[in-house]
Amino acid sequence: MTVALVSGLSLSVSTPVSAETTAPTGFTSVSALANSDTLYSVPLTRASEFSGTVQSVSSSVITVTGSPGWTNNQFVYVSGTQPKTYYVLVGGGGSSNPKEGHTFTIDANGSNTLTVDTTVEDLTGITANTEVTIIPYWTLGTVLPASKSGVYFTATTLSTSLKTEILVPDNTANGLNLPVTTYFFSNNVDGTTGNVGWRIVGDNFTSHDDDPLLPDSYFNIRNIHGSPTRTFRGFGHVLTDKFATALQTLNSGAQDNAVSMIRPIGVTLNQTGLSPADGSFVATTDFHVIKDQLMIFNNAQVKHNKKPSALYFYYAGTPVGWKKKGAGAADRGNDVIPAGSAILIRKAQSATGATVFWTNPPTY
Repeated sequence: MTVALVSGLSLSVSTPVSAETTAPTGFTSVSALANSDTLYSVPLTRASEFSGTVQSVSSSVITVTGSPGWTNNQFVYVSGTQPKTYYVLVGGGGSSNPKEGHTFTIDANGSNTLTVDTTVEDLTGITANTEVTIIPYWTLGTVLPASKSGVYFTATTLSTSLKTEILVPDNTANGLNLPVTTYFFSNNVDGTTGNVGWRIVGDNFTSHDDDPLLPDSYFNIRNIHGSPTRTFRGFGHVLTDKFATALQTLNSGAQDNAVSMIRPIGVTLNQTGLSPADGSFVATTDFHVIKDQLMIFNNAQVKHNKKPSALYFYYAGTPVGWKKKGAGAADRGNDVIPAGSAILIRKAQSATGATVFWTNPPTY
């Protein structure tokens, strides 16, 4: 099927014959306008490399059922030899499964074990027979490969005249207006040789092709210094599971979270899974004091450093439901967030500064 969406984004999805065992695949297409920012997230995943079930969990180690025969640390990134960084997606199943949809980066593995990063949360509550899937993160080099220079983006030859920049928000930072890491694609910048690939501004030589991109965040394609409009395409697999996104809060003020949904079709506000009922989204009780805010951006607008085009909040008064700032009390729960949209969730100050989780279910 092909679906036309707003903000210059289109989508094509194909479903394999063995759809019961193989995720459908597809691609998205978005115009990255000249002299403008395009805030975007690939609403598809890379192909999974293992699906199975949990045998047991202990501390930060998941033991899977059976004998997959993994080599030691085959899921661990090694510069120059193993370019992928992986995460575990916790699926359904199990007698207890409070972590369905949650993800954990893989730090090490044995022949049937996965040691994961539990810095943000632990594995408590996951029981035997819970489904798990191993998926590699998107990286700069897989989303924007060198072979697509001049198609998806414009390469830089002079450091004094950067062309396409990729700005990635830092979701570990505290507060508002998150800092970004800025990349550019070197085509033997400043007359160097053998210097092709993604670099961080200020370092023209270190490769960052393998830098992972969070699946539930976004990046900004910024065209400057004469870089023309380019058409970006993202190819991947349709996520048919729930997905839980960590949302930071602060006990000293509001906190921005640069997030997205891994869904290849538009999702209404009512379908996002954000809700005061589970604590993922704090409701507003006074129109003059908005609590949690959800903001989206208009990629058809030609502008750098663009402001959100719409700001939504959930109202707990009468009439209850989603509202749009500046649009009165009208219900906006059926407003659609297009596939691939960058979403900025500004969490209100909390009492504890704890991280909360937003679980987004599939609507297909």
